[in-house]
Order: sequence, then C-alpha cells, then structure tokens
Amino acid sequence: MANSQVTFIQSIYDERSENYDNSHHGALADAYIRTAEPLPGESVLDLACGTGLVSLLAEEKVGRSGYVVGIDISPDILPSGSEGFDLITCAAALVLLPDPDQAIRHWTTWLKPGGRLVTDVAAKDVHVPSRILRRISDKLGVSLQWDESWVQDEQSLGNLLGSAGLDVKTVFLTESFQERVYKLADAEEAFEKAVSSPMFGNFGNPAIRDEAKRLFVEKFAEEAGPSGVLIDEAKMYMAVARRPPCK
Repeated sequence: MANSQVTFIQSIYDERSENYDNSHHGALADAYIRTAEPLPGESVLDLACGTGLVSLLAEEKVGRSGYVVGIDISPDILPSGSEGFDLITCAAALVLLPDPDQAIRHWTTWLKPGGRLVTDVAAKDVHVPSRILRRISDKLGVSLQWDESWVQDEQSLGNLLGSAGLDVKTVFLTESFQERVYKLADAEEAFEKAVSSPMFGNFGNPAIRDEAKRLFVEKFAEEAGPSGVLIDEAKMYMAVARRPPCK
C-alpha cells in the first residue's frame, strides 16, 4: 500500500480515536462476534483491529486454549503463526484499501483450509454526507479518496470474496447500528463538519469550498424533498466465507 494511502487511512482513525469505542463500532463488533462465532481453542486474526473492539470480544470466546492476533496499519507486518488462522476478521476497513481484491487474496493465504473470513463494507448510499459529496464530485473535479464504486449491493461483496477463491457462506444487510437525522436547516453545518475531517478534506479545498458547499446544500434539498429530512444509517453488507479444505 502506498505511503500516501496509509497516511490517509491513519488520519481518518486518528481523528476518530477519542470517541471510537463509544460510536456504532461497538455494536458492529458485537455483530461480528455473533456472525463469526469464534470457538474455544481457535486462532483469530483481527485485521485493522483499531482499539481492539473485535479482538477483545474474540479473546473471550476462544479462551485460554485459543489466541487472538490484532494488527493495525504498520508497514511490512505479517502475523505470526505459519499454520494459519481459523478465523480472520476485518471490520469497517475493507473499502478504504486501494485494492480490496488483492487484499482478500492475500488474507486468504493466512487462513487454514476450512478457515473463515468475516468482513464488511458500508451499504450503498446509507451515509448522507458521503453520498451527497460523491454525487456532486464530477461538477467539482474531485472525488472521494477511496473507491466504493464496486459496492452496489450485498452480492458485490460476495462476488469479491468468491473471485478470491473463497466459498461464500452468507452475505447479508445488517441492522442499523446508529441513525442520525439530518435536516435541511443543518445542511451547511453538515458540510462543514464533513470537510473538516480527513475523510472528505479535499472537498474543503479553498479553491472549491464555496461552490462545494452550495452544491451540497442544493443536492441535500433535492434529496430531502418536502420533508427537508434525510436519515443516515450505519448499515453494512457483512459476509462470511471459507477457504476450501485441502483435497
């Protein structure tokens, strides 16, 4: 991964770190454990582990006879354990990677035969600021700093895992882990908050900022319609896939 992309991803989560454990990611971690079902004695690799929300819950499940390895962004790190892992998780990070397909193929080499991978991507168009900024990006000559164009529905994630040689067991739309109501009167404030973060900071470039705000509010009003309200939902497409057993 290029250093610029690493720095970008680090900046996103550095900004969120203070309130991360109190956000919807706690409920997402619970959903991961329910879906992955770590068993006593299993080995677990938690990629993009962050503050350890998934790692710590997995540790409780695998007990003393198992173990959990948590890895966050760090250059040239590979997990220990040449025999591979029973379970690999990667929560709320896959879509930020420059080449998700390559990443999945690489992770697969760390799975034991029959081992399972659980990962997710945000459901299409559920995040209001991101959706609106993407829809006005062409007029501004900028784009989101990650590629989510491949995410169209649940099957998009299933296809990605299947193309890496994994047997896809299930792909589903999660519940909403957090909801936020945006009102038209707050659209300018929503824009300012979005572009103050590293995730959407390029839309706050002084050369385009005023026009970006105008287009953001205009598109918000168009989508909100007579109600003047848009609902932001933290919903994910989540999948479980297995590495085929050795023949």
